[in-house]
Parts: sequence; C-alpha cells; structure tokens
Amino acid sequence: MTDHTHACKIIATLGPKTGDRKGIEALARAGAKAFRLNLSYDSAETHATLVRYVREVEAKIDTPLCLIADLSGPRFRLGSFAKGTVVLEPGQSFRLDQEETPGDESRVCLPVPEAFATASIGDMLRLDDGRVRLRITAVSPVALTCRVVAGVELSSNKIISLPKTQPQRDRLSESDLKQLIWAREAGIDWLSASWPTKGAIWQKIRDLAGPMKLLAKMESKAALSDIDQAVKQADGLVVARGDLGYDLPAEEIPGWQKRLVRAARRGGKPVVIAAQMLESMVASPAPTRAEASDVANAVRDGADALMLSAETAIGAYGQEAVALMRSVIERTESDRQITTYQADAPSDISTTIARAAAQAADELGAPFIFCFTSSGSTAVSVARTRPPMPIICASDRPQTLRQMQLIWGQRCLTAPALTQWQDIVDTAAALAADLGVESGKPIVITAGMPFGTAGSTNIMRIVSVK
Repeated sequence: MTDHTHACKIIATLGPKTGDRKGIEALARAGAKAFRLNLSYDSAETHATLVRYVREVEAKIDTPLCLIADLSGPRFRLGSFAKGTVVLEPGQSFRLDQEETPGDESRVCLPVPEAFATASIGDMLRLDDGRVRLRITAVSPVALTCRVVAGVELSSNKIISLPKTQPQRDRLSESDLKQLIWAREAGIDWLSASWPTKGAIWQKIRDLAGPMKLLAKMESKAALSDIDQAVKQADGLVVARGDLGYDLPAEEIPGWQKRLVRAARRGGKPVVIAAQMLESMVASPAPTRAEASDVANAVRDGADALMLSAETAIGAYGQEAVALMRSVIERTESDRQITTYQADAPSDISTTIARAAAQAADELGAPFIFCFTSSGSTAVSVARTRPPMPIICASDRPQTLRQMQLIWGQRCLTAPALTQWQDIVDTAAALAADLGVESGKPIVITAGMPFGTAGSTNIMRIVSVK
C-alpha cells in the first residue's frame, strides 16, 4: 500500500502529460489520492482510458484512488486549434467567428451565436484566466475582429469572458447531460457541477448521479449569493478560484475563499481549493515562495483537499508539483499546536459522537480513530472535528473508500461487511496491529447502529490492542 502522513488531500488533474499508467502511478506515489478529469477537454474515449489506467494503478499500489469528473458547466469556451495551441502577439489582429473548422494564429471559432449580436467595438474580452486579452475593433453578424492587447500561448477550448453576454444557468445543457451520464456509467466517484442552479435542476443532477457524490463548483459571482444552499444541497464545495477571477477582481478572491471554507466546515461538508496553487511549476521545477505560502494558508484555513490543474495536466514537472505540495502540507500540519474537536456547528448525535471520539483519542494518546462505515458519513463526521491523529475509514464498499480519499485525514482500508460489535472490535484490533500499533495501546472506534444505515453514527468504544 502507498500511504503518506498528510491529512489534507491532493487532487491531480490528468491531461496530456499524465495520460498513461506510468504518469498516473508517479503522481499517486508522490502523494495524490484523487484524480480529476476535466470533461471540457478530450473525448469520452480518452477519459474512459484514463479511468481504466487509474483503476489499474489502484490495484498495483493497493490503495483506493478517487476519480472526480468536472462537468463543463455554463461557461463560454473557444473552439479548437488545428495544432492544439497558438501563440498570440500583442498588437496583432485576431478573429472570432462561427466557422467550425479548427483555428490558427489568425482566427478561431466562438460557438456562442448571441455574442455577435451583443458585442460592441471597444469591448475587452478575457481568455484563459486573463492571460490573453482582446479588444474588439469591428463587429459583424458572423465575426468579431479583435486586436491582441495581451497575448501568450492559447490552447483549444479555453474559457472566454464576454462582458455583455452571460451563460444560461437555468438549465442543464445537452453537453453536461451527456457528460453526467457518461461519468455515472464509468464509475466516477465525485461529480463536480456548477453552482448555482435552480433547485429542480440540481435535483435532476442528483437523481442522475446515482452513487456519485456531488461537489458544487463555486465559480461565479451568482454562486456566492447562495452559499448556504450550496452547502445544504451538495456533498462538498470547490472554491474554483480561476473561474471566480472572471467575475471578481483579484483582491476579493482570498476573502471569499476563507468564507467558503468556513461555510463548508460549519456545514460539515468537505471543501476543495482549486486553481493556480503551484502555477509556476508548469514550467519550473520549483514554486515561488508566494505559492508555497498559498498552499500553507489553505491548509491552515481547514481545506480538505487542494487541487493541481495545469501543473499536472500539461506541466513539465507534475510529479515534482505533487511532491512539493505534499511537503508543504506535511510541514504546515506539523506546526499545529491545538486540536479542533469542538467543531463550530450545531450538535446532533453524529457530531456529538465524533467530538467525543476525537477528544478521547487525543487525551488517551490513541494513534488512530477507526470509523466503520458503509456510506462514509461516519468518517466525514469525525473528519469535521480535525483530530490530531489519522482516521481509519474501514468499509467493505470500494466506492466508499474511493470517495473518502477526498476527505481530510482519512486512511482508507478494506474491511469485511460486519453486523456485530464484537466483530468490529476484533477487526479494528487486527487492523491496528497490521498498522504497527503496540499491544496495550488504546484505539477509539466509531460506528452506527443499525449497521449499514447512512448517517447513523451513534456509538463510540475504546479498546486496547491485544
């Protein structure tokens, strides 16, 4: 089994630089426990191959690995370029049109018909997180002629911000519907979908998702007005900082990141921080000092997981980026002086049991808290308290173990289906011994009765390893 000591998890986005078994295995051994498929890029066949590779690596290293599928969502994107990428120079002319043929250095398709009716001369268009900026110099019903104000390498399918045209957020697009069904059938563990949507649409996503858990992507200004509902209706949040940058000035994003993390923690839901965490490592073997601080601050804020995007998808140093992020996380976590088992949330039975388990384990010096769970809810409840020792998530359900690899502090181990308390105690003691716990050491065990019922955490027991 490949294991690491860090509690905050690392998500690696798969792409051209990591699209084979060797690349995926390297990322997993470096510290990634979850892998993201950005469904805005590549074909369903390519993504299916990546799913197969992840599962093969999972079996090889004997560690559950989580798969996250990221729906395209209501964002405007460019068409494709014949060579995949182009380089734009400031001052050059560049055309956005409705021709479906692949683009080049002079033009590319903009598959947004309404944009040509609403655009005006002088409008500024931003692409790829603002790295490319175009000012419109001429408008026709079928083309926008632009001057490149700022230019760098631009690749296919990048997001474009249109100041006078907003994407529709009141329906599930045909593209997202197809991607959702594909993800469910492919055995994806978490589905990342844009928030906000109308209640009926989110419910439709929930109904179609099947066993997948749902992450609400907080990627627009509109989403920030509906945080409490997102926490209530989703299984977790993604702070999509890159996309938020299209709607908000840069100076506002750090504050919103902290608010979103607090809201997720208060609601007992996992939260992922995404975008540009180690961006310089796309082309450099070392990060900037500011990037290392950004990672450390996200850990201190209480994030469950941190996501690498371009760093692992297209970067030259993907494995190094994962290893560096792991090192920063471990160093930051080692500085923690106090536990947080009081958890800032209203009490219910599960939360009270989780607090008690964390406090008991802390005071007794227990090396692990064992959570026997079918749905993962017991492990999530305990993770909410942020205890100072690892949480052993034990389940007979492979997808539960995979899903819990996104949750703070989890070490996921396979256990048989159990229905009697003595069997649970015996299994926990055996697992503890396998993990190197000395005879006589206490361990704390949590579970729920009736067994196999989601959200029923109601029992804690302290036993000594024989």
